[in-house]
Amino acid sequence: MKIYSQRLCLEPLKPHHAELLFDGLQSESIYNFIEDVPPQSVESLRDRYMVLARRQSPDGTDIWLNWAVWSFIEKCYVGYVQATITVDNGAIIGYVFFPNFWGKGYAREAVNWMISYLVETYKNIDFCAYVNVQNHRSIALLHNLGFVRSTFFPNIESNQDEFKQEVQYRKG
Repeated sequence: MKIYSQRLCLEPLKPHHAELLFDGLQSESIYNFIEDVPPQSVESLRDRYMVLARRQSPDGTDIWLNWAVWSFIEKCYVGYVQATITVDNGAIIGYVFFPNFWGKGYAREAVNWMISYLVETYKNIDFCAYVNVQNHRSIALLHNLGFVRSTFFPNIESNQDEFKQEVQYRKG
């Protein structure tokens, strides 16, 4: 189901979005604070999106919801938002927006609309997000959306053979 806000359309992520999001996902600055790397090819991204489009974890316990975010103003995709709905009625949210569109309010608008949709669809849901302590933009976004700092996780090993510090933010 597509979700519409004033400036955005959140489209359920499908394999064809790989070609449309690939170039935006190549910016190194996106990966300064998240555990991911730029996709190696459109084909590898398409394969990943094929798995995500199933909308559930391999064991069937979690619901995976992912949306590509289209801007009516920019006339292009500006990023994506995602939520994993867990068996205990929690929602772990995440979001990635392309650097050219940072500071324009698209992340706030898209995440806010995603949260509204999830509250309406799943009712008594508890939200959380995990953020690198140095990701000040993301922390500000979560505060703006009513999230509060919950748990600090020091010295988490990352995929880049280094350690990072993360904070969990929660919204009930």
